[in-house]
Amino acid sequence: MTAALRPRRYPLIYLMLALALLLSFLTAVGLGAVRWTPWAVARALAELVLGRGGDSIHVIVKLRLVRSLLAAVIGASLAGSGAVLQGLFRNPLADPYVIGSSSGAAFGAVVVLSLGLEVSFFGFSSIGGAAFLGGIAATLIVYLVAGASRIRSDAASLLLAGTALSSFFSALVSVILAIKDKNLHQVFFWLMGGFSGRGMSHLLAALPALLVGFIAAMASARVLDILSSGDESAASFGMRPARVRLIVGGFAALAVSAAVSVAGAIGFVGLVAPHLARRFVGPVHRRLIPASALIGAIMLLLSDAVARTAFAPIEMPVGAITALIGAPFFLYKIARRGLDGVR
Repeated sequence: MTAALRPRRYPLIYLMLALALLLSFLTAVGLGAVRWTPWAVARALAELVLGRGGDSIHVIVKLRLVRSLLAAVIGASLAGSGAVLQGLFRNPLADPYVIGSSSGAAFGAVVVLSLGLEVSFFGFSSIGGAAFLGGIAATLIVYLVAGASRIRSDAASLLLAGTALSSFFSALVSVILAIKDKNLHQVFFWLMGGFSGRGMSHLLAALPALLVGFIAAMASARVLDILSSGDESAASFGMRPARVRLIVGGFAALAVSAAVSVAGAIGFVGLVAPHLARRFVGPVHRRLIPASALIGAIMLLLSDAVARTAFAPIEMPVGAITALIGAPFFLYKIARRGLDGVR
């Protein structure tokens, strides 16, 4: 009886996560130099929708609204992609940050910033474009080295390839900054990740790739479940694991690179959120991916709110906040149960 009733809990879990996301969103919009309660923010948003806005709260809410929306979308994309990558490689340590996409995107952005090649047209920035291409290139290189050319993609090959490529791109970034030491403050904040100066044009520019990546992730949920049982089992279903990894990994790289091109190198969201989601909905990917996306959106919304307000008027990099939360969490999980405990 318990087993039969158990699936009924999932809609309630998703409802609770959605309500937590809504509360986090209203809280994030209300935090700043001038603060309002979530209820006051909700009322102001309703008045804006009805066209009755005009006083200071409506002006400030409109300014914070886009940034909070951007943080939620990027957090959901990074977390969903993290769930896909962990299932794709059967590796609990795989995430968009670990496998090298962030370092590749950083290299592309730093090249543009250091050479003074910053241009913008129709909402598209050359910095974001270079980061997008660098992130895709880095992710696919790691994937090809650790996965596509092997029948079995083990954790060691993935982590070694990601670490080596990240070190290589980090060295290139250091060389470029030593030679071209302009815009160091802007480069630093981009490397650490954040949403300062980002607006609706950045969200609209990245949204198509983010949507395609999420749709592809949900479409590949059944394939990821089959891969989790081993390449031999997948082959018995007529699948070619290497080809599947190429296709699914390519779509994940697309979404990750679009997210990094907007927000910079924000780590640990794609690593921690899927592990938290498994606690609520289990390992089945059609439930895990949307749950991870909801948790990732909550994580990045709250992290951005802390980055904006904890040391005001100084704004901290969002990537520093997520690292302060994510790294101790993951070390605790490993220390308590070993590597199997984070699966």
